[in-house]
Amino acid sequence: MDYMTSGYDSGDKTPLEAVTYVSFQELATRVSHRNTGKVTNDPIADRMLARISKDENLHMVFYRNIVAAALEIAPDETMRAIADEVIGFEMPGATMAGFRRNSMMIAKAGIYDLRLHHDDVIMPILRHWNVFDRTGLGEVGEQAREDLAVFLEGLDTQASRFVERRAEHRARVAAQSDSDETPDIAS
Repeated sequence: MDYMTSGYDSGDKTPLEAVTYVSFQELATRVSHRNTGKVTNDPIADRMLARISKDENLHMVFYRNIVAAALEIAPDETMRAIADEVIGFEMPGATMAGFRRNSMMIAKAGIYDLRLHHDDVIMPILRHWNVFDRTGLGEVGEQAREDLAVFLEGLDTQASRFVERRAEHRARVAAQSDSDETPDIAS
């Protein structure tokens, strides 16, 4: 409750950085809510979270379109904002007590993890903005795009490692569960 009453502080973000950030944050929230609904095994919760997800998607489209327009008006500054916000991205709750632990549980459950963040949040928006094929950038924009590409390569590697480790963990748990169900031959 403390977090809800104190609010979210965007720090010293410029308006361009803030609108770029929320483009990604709204889609990340949509993905997280939708996947949470799916794992609830409760049809009412699933439908409610699906509806919330649709609303989050509308927010994302609005902000994404503003950034698309900014790319036409100020391509270098916008590309720098995109790179900075992707590289420094944190969900609004990152400063909440217990966030790290809870985010790991969410990732292990497959609700929201690095693979989803890379594949279902960052890359679709970057493709929509035509970030890697865009022409007409100056030195600042080109450097920002290069920084972004390097970061995304590392993120993709981290995401692959996480998915592999999660699969290995699930296999160990399943194997342990199977061995626990071995029939008692003395019965």
